[in-house]
Amino acid sequence: MHRLAMRLPERRVTVIDTGCCGMAGAFGLLTAKQELSLQVAEPLAKKLKEQPFGTVVIASGTSCRQQIASLAPVRPRHMAEVLAHALVGS
Repeated sequence: MHRLAMRLPERRVTVIDTGCCGMAGAFGLLTAKQELSLQVAEPLAKKLKEQPFGTVVIASGTSCRQQIASLAPVRPRHMAEVLAHALVGS
């Protein structure tokens, strides 16, 4: 994904290396695992909250996007959305 994003025009690309988002499919939705899920996601949430306004966050996993949306003030996108936007310019 990083190499592909780097090829998109007029974009600066940074990989936020924080590991797992903590959701792991339905794992983070289980009541018994929710606290652990949030602990795992804490480094990612911190880094995302530090990003400048308007930063586009790409996450390929559905559960990752769900977790990110619940923890940070961003709407994470799938790479296909970012590519479609770049192709049509909307």
